[in-house]
Amino acid sequence: MKKTFYLIILVSLLAAGCLETKEAWPATVSDSILGELGWISAGDVVKQSQIQEIAGNSVKLNMAIMPYMDDTLAKDIKGQVRKTTTRSLDDNAVTSQLTSKLTTLRLVLPSGISLPSSIVNSFIDSQIQMIASQNNIQDFHNTGKKSITLANGKNVDVTIFKGRISEDFGTADIKGMLSSWSDSGSTIIVFGIMPEADIIIKPEDGETFTIKIDSEKESKKMEKLIQNVK
Repeated sequence: MKKTFYLIILVSLLAAGCLETKEAWPATVSDSILGELGWISAGDVVKQSQIQEIAGNSVKLNMAIMPYMDDTLAKDIKGQVRKTTTRSLDDNAVTSQLTSKLTTLRLVLPSGISLPSSIVNSFIDSQIQMIASQNNIQDFHNTGKKSITLANGKNVDVTIFKGRISEDFGTADIKGMLSSWSDSGSTIIVFGIMPEADIIIKPEDGETFTIKIDSEKESKKMEKLIQNVK
């Protein structure tokens, strides 16, 4: 019923010529929260547009993408690698792939109409595939859900994913968290990944060693980030 209601409104607006889609603005985490958790922005905002077919009409969809990373964990991983005797590892490459990351995506339709669930789900599926591909995560699969409360008091579901990275330098179990909600005439989608357990490193010129990871701490930090995306 709710989906049908939104489609009726959207079709009415399209028929009336209300086709303009305002520019998407980034869904962000405040500097104070980032500083508290030891996270930083991992790049500039990327803005894109797509044409979507909705109820038989071509509609412009604007989006803004913002990446974040756990700088504290990255420095910790790098420090643990440098304490070993190996020289065959690129510690920057290992760090960039294995530290925790969060990407936010804000989607905007004409006149601030909420996105139909089919489009939201399509973007979520594409995000999962993209994140898995970019980070070489194998067998990335849904393992369940949990509920969290955002800073604005809204309750949202967070879908939990698990997978594994297998590279020449070693292996790591990976955990993902994904959620989405409506916000100020737009839809926010957030997706985070983090190491779920200690990371096994197998350098070419040395003995296998383990990078220690506090997985519970990483999960709590990721949840707090998601709670404070605005």
